[in-house]
Amino acid sequence: MAEQPPDVTLDEAKERVRLSGLPIPANRLSLVRGFLVNALRPIRALDSRTVRTVEPAVIFDPKGGSGS
Repeated sequence: MAEQPPDVTLDEAKERVRLSGLPIPANRLSLVRGFLVNALRPIRALDSRTVRTVEPAVIFDPKGGSGS
């Protein structure tokens, strides 16, 4: 698994704003970058290899029933 960069660059923040389609003024990009850094910190710190998977996966049946 490739290591994620520890921080969000201003260019990455600009690209995310562009992709979102939100009208965020250029003078607010550093503020948005700070929000992204804080929001992504716990996700980037998580090592998904240590998370126990739960099996079997839940299956949704739109017809109802117990599934057996």
